[in-house]
Amino acid sequence: MEENNRHGILITHQHCLDGATAALIGIQCGLRPLFCEPDRVTDAIDGLAGDASIYLADVSIPVIKWTSYRSKIIHVLDHHQTALPLRDDTKATIDMSRSGAHLMYSFAVQQGWMKASQEWDRLISTVEHYDLWRPHHLEGQDLNRLFYARGFSWYQQRFLSGWSPLTPDEASQLAAVILEERTFISTHLDAARMRTIGSLRVAGIYLETEGPVNEVAHALLAGGCDLVVFVKSDGRLSARSSPKVDAARLMEVHFLGGGHARAAGGRLPESLSISPLTVDLVLNKIESALTDAQR
Repeated sequence: MEENNRHGILITHQHCLDGATAALIGIQCGLRPLFCEPDRVTDAIDGLAGDASIYLADVSIPVIKWTSYRSKIIHVLDHHQTALPLRDDTKATIDMSRSGAHLMYSFAVQQGWMKASQEWDRLISTVEHYDLWRPHHLEGQDLNRLFYARGFSWYQQRFLSGWSPLTPDEASQLAAVILEERTFISTHLDAARMRTIGSLRVAGIYLETEGPVNEVAHALLAGGCDLVVFVKSDGRLSARSSPKVDAARLMEVHFLGGGHARAAGGRLPESLSISPLTVDLVLNKIESALTDAQR
């Protein structure tokens, strides 16, 4: 155990292929991964005992709390818009053009903790194309499908040394997952609550279970929506937007969150009882925020 922790702890993004890939790199380098939601990083740090060396990848600390936590952090590696205020700090590497896993990979190689390889280059590129929704992202999208279907333990076992071709069994499961997605997408497109706010079209969707929200969101955005917000049963929010709406700014200012300009997340107050009716409350708050912004 001591050998596995010789470099400390890596806090990274929970339920995220990019964060999971950063965790694999951390494990290769002797870091113990600790997964959390992006808005719970300081809680994760507060829960650690002793003077562990702490690294962050694909998550960061809000700038208003940075001074209080800076001394506890060795380095932050993030690519979200909300981390940009930290970009000039010597303890942070913030680069929106690369994924969190890519930043972690480059950092680990620079530190001499691991050697670059074709297998790692391929895995990092595959994950990054999907995470940043670049052209030729379909391979990463399929990997993400299997990651959600099989979990991190499977991902660690299969890709701890970098990219590896899918097995026939995995390819068969992938085909089944894609078929199941069609029902999920159709159901949630039908359930979308639409609202026009000035010149913007906004959709709100209640999400009782996790699923391919990116595919639902991109279908709505392609159909003319400017903002799609998913309200999850645990109070978390997930937002996707067109260039007309800064999703990260909206989530950061009004919903205790942040992220990318086109893909961000937030959280509702814990005291609020969450149900499908909560979608209207969220849309009301968004309408107020966007109306004020358009004035």
